[in-house]
Amino acid sequence: MKFFFTLGLLIFTHGLFAEVKELKIPRSIYHNEEQIFLPHIEALAMTIDNAPIHSLRVQLEEELKIKLDFFKGWNPQGEAHITVITPPEFEKIKHKLSMSEINAIAERYEIQNSRLMILGLGKGKSKISENDETTYFVIVDSYELRLIRQMIFYEFIRRGGDRSVFDPTWFFPHITIGYTKRDLHEADGVIKNLKNSLDQRFVIKTI
Repeated sequence: MKFFFTLGLLIFTHGLFAEVKELKIPRSIYHNEEQIFLPHIEALAMTIDNAPIHSLRVQLEEELKIKLDFFKGWNPQGEAHITVITPPEFEKIKHKLSMSEINAIAERYEIQNSRLMILGLGKGKSKISENDETTYFVIVDSYELRLIRQMIFYEFIRRGGDRSVFDPTWFFPHITIGYTKRDLHEADGVIKNLKNSLDQRFVIKTI
């Protein structure tokens, strides 16, 4: 009994004091007002400066000894963004609000000036076609992006939309860093927030 207690204590202590790796990201991640807002056909997104995300990705690949771009079609132009309205959400509200109208609301509330708060590094895993796939992302939050979602919701309701089909508070802002075969989403069982996806092996520090 004493042996098992000691072994358990050693395992717990090792986990408690496991080294946390520091990943550095340039402070320019907070300044996206000069980035061009890009309207999309079926989603709303804030454009993010890709340089800090690329820097983070290089560090992460080095730490993990892997390449995150196994899927060659991922991010060929070097682009980063935060999805504010997802394609499935737009599908539910498009009978009341067109994408051009949603983009207009976003521009009215100066989406590119939205302030960001970096919360940590996220990791999601799911089995796709019998293979374990992984995605990595920066978990963030933003009052302004949440406000834009709320304004879109108000306009949807004002036009007679069913409030039960779109919850503006069900929002997990993040910036994708990379993934293996394809990105993973809520439909794959991946919720991109601190509670469900924080990778505690790493901490992100702005420099």
